[in-house]
Amino acid sequence: MLKLDGHSYSETILHRILHMAGVVNSFDVAAVALSVVGEIVISDRQINKLSTEIGQQLQQDRDERTARYVNQDLPRRVTEVTPAPELAAVFCDGGRMRTRQEDQGPGVHQPHWREPKNAGFHRMQSGSFAQDPQPDLPECFRNQAYVEKLVKGLKSLKKDGREEDPAETPSEVEVASPSPEPPEWQPKTLFRSCLSSLASSDEFGPMMAAEADARGFFAAGKKAFLGDGLAYNWSIQQRWFPGFEPITDFLHAVEYLYTTAKALDPAPAAHWQQYVTWATACWQGRVDELLAELGEWQARVGSVPEGEKLPESDPRQVIHETRTYFTNNRARMDYPRYRQAGLPVTSSLAESLVKQIHQRVKGTEKFWNDGPSGEAILQIRAALVGDDNRLATWLHTRPISPFSPRCRAASLATGL
Repeated sequence: MLKLDGHSYSETILHRILHMAGVVNSFDVAAVALSVVGEIVISDRQINKLSTEIGQQLQQDRDERTARYVNQDLPRRVTEVTPAPELAAVFCDGGRMRTRQEDQGPGVHQPHWREPKNAGFHRMQSGSFAQDPQPDLPECFRNQAYVEKLVKGLKSLKKDGREEDPAETPSEVEVASPSPEPPEWQPKTLFRSCLSSLASSDEFGPMMAAEADARGFFAAGKKAFLGDGLAYNWSIQQRWFPGFEPITDFLHAVEYLYTTAKALDPAPAAHWQQYVTWATACWQGRVDELLAELGEWQARVGSVPEGEKLPESDPRQVIHETRTYFTNNRARMDYPRYRQAGLPVTSSLAESLVKQIHQRVKGTEKFWNDGPSGEAILQIRAALVGDDNRLATWLHTRPISPFSPRCRAASLATGL
């Protein structure tokens, strides 16, 4: 029995088509690869159609699971798994993809940028320590070439309308593991799942909570929520993850401090020394001391006139934005305590996830319909990036699948 669905593709063939569609950088490349490697003859248009259709079904399944979680009677009963996670870490970060108005005929109509919201859910192994296991600023953050490259990469990832330059953007390996051997205190990922969506932050928060609950995260021994400092991350944390330790990503603190030091003094030796001093204070949790010094610098160079926004390179504007960032996030920057508890202090895993999503959805002259196909490709890509084998499992168990329990039960009942 071939077990064909409505498209006359077996489950195995359909999985191969969707897997290729979510891995390579375009549907026409997927068509060529399937023909050459898999001996599957299919047009890029049909691959696009299948990806949109299955992606929409994955989206519907996600939304139904989210609704079931949200609509539970309060207080909600947390899902428990055996064994319970030692550390449940949730990472949230935004990306960029170009979209166009759909149903406007051939060509690109009303092109614009959208922000896919991405979340990683990491079941982690974690220790605890009698004192701060790494009080000194790590060597990687005292390496000027690395920091320069890191900051350029972070700015590129978050800037509207700009493609990442491979020559400037840190590789996934560099961002995720900046030192050759991660120190022993750093928690280690055992299993990861992820979400990606063009939904608003108000919609994305409950999706994240439903995914976390399905993984038993709310019953974990230790819980952490890492974000880059943007306000919507902490709104999600406070509303849906109140029992999780909120932690501001140290990498983004480095970005602000290095940018500010560079704006104050163009001489490489001088601004580098200033950055190292500030980064050390931040790493050691001396944020109030850092804010006081930034306040002195603001008084020295001048304040931003009320109601004005100066050019982003103006030292007054740079210091103002950095002071605002650290003031808003000071309560989430107790890095010595987090390290002592064996919690992560950087969102490098989130940055890596964003880059993995970008590899499929972002590129020169690549536009997605601002509607079903844009959201659908994010579902396909997220299903492939995680460790949960989500796409294959879902294809096997969806109601239309001949392998699903409901379909088998119906077959037995009818004698087919």
